[in-house]
Amino acid sequence: MEAGKYRVLVAEDDEAFQQKIAGVLVEDGRFEVVGLASNGRDAVDLAERLRAELVVMDIEMPLCDGVEATRLLQEAAPDVQVVAISGHNYEERVLEIRDAGAVDYVRKSRIDDDLVAVLEALVLALHNR
Repeated sequence: MEAGKYRVLVAEDDEAFQQKIAGVLVEDGRFEVVGLASNGRDAVDLAERLRAELVVMDIEMPLCDGVEATRLLQEAAPDVQVVAISGHNYEERVLEIRDAGAVDYVRKSRIDDDLVAVLEALVLALHNR
């Protein structure tokens, strides 16, 4: 791991959008994308195995959705911080993933503008604990 970079796993079933998110994070320079998952099962496995500190988790994914993956991840590795993302305005699903342990939510249409700021605020809060 590069010094000072936060280890991030991106869990998103759309490969093109996976790459978009990874690009936004890498371009910022403070984040190291340690893995990409295209379903919830892989997200849980990779986040644990690769020792991710942060997970950007899509709510709707195959095999195991983001809500269940977040729940499982919080049970297995409670220090991993999850930020939920979705392309839809699912208020109920956003509440479900927050109840499962996600600490924040970013709409996919706002990834370019909001994701880095949300992760930065999260990292600052973690350091101030």
